[in-house]
Amino acid sequence: MMKFFRFVLGWCVILVLLLGSVRLNVFQTSFYESFYKKEGLAEQIGVSEKDLNKSMQVMLDYVQGKRKDMEDTIFRNGKETVIYNEKEMAHMVDVRALYRNAMRVLAGSFIVGIVIVVWMAVMLKDKNRLLANVCSGLLSASLCFAIVLAWLGLWIATDFNDFWIRFHHLFFSNDLWLLDPATDFMIVICPENMFSALVTRIVLLFVVVLGVLDGLAYFLLKRKLPIGSEK
Repeated sequence: MMKFFRFVLGWCVILVLLLGSVRLNVFQTSFYESFYKKEGLAEQIGVSEKDLNKSMQVMLDYVQGKRKDMEDTIFRNGKETVIYNEKEMAHMVDVRALYRNAMRVLAGSFIVGIVIVVWMAVMLKDKNRLLANVCSGLLSASLCFAIVLAWLGLWIATDFNDFWIRFHHLFFSNDLWLLDPATDFMIVICPENMFSALVTRIVLLFVVVLGVLDGLAYFLLKRKLPIGSEK
């Protein structure tokens, strides 16, 4: 029983770290501004840098629930035009729902993790045993997740487009995400290489933080917690 719950706790930590990395990176406006400037995208598509950044901010604010809709205008090629059309806004309704569900999973994982730690503390009645079980659970879950992450990393590195398409098929029940750069401004300001760079940032932050925690857990189990963990 203890082994099962510490393994679940490890997965709760992983989910919190992964989804937390998504939240931190996706809404970091400096990333988009830097990317756009590096690519010279504003000049390529006939908008000012201010309007280009505004377009992305409208999208990010909508996903976070900071605005009720995405209706706004910018100047493109010298003419005032709406930023997003009906299809794009309908797709973002799905994206916002997906984000909200992801944040529910994050919150749920955090709560379940806390409950398990409290239960383990009551059952074990010893801080060293508690810490040993927490460390053991994290390492066990991390080992399983490392296999999944290695597979995903190889997939993303070799064929990001295939990964991105299958991701959308998995999480969206319609084809609204299939946008046309000739008619849909959203795909113009969100090119594939931007998503690739964003996914890389998310994975790197997650791996670094998890790696530090795993390293600490391993050190504690080997050097500081000779009492070991409960079976």
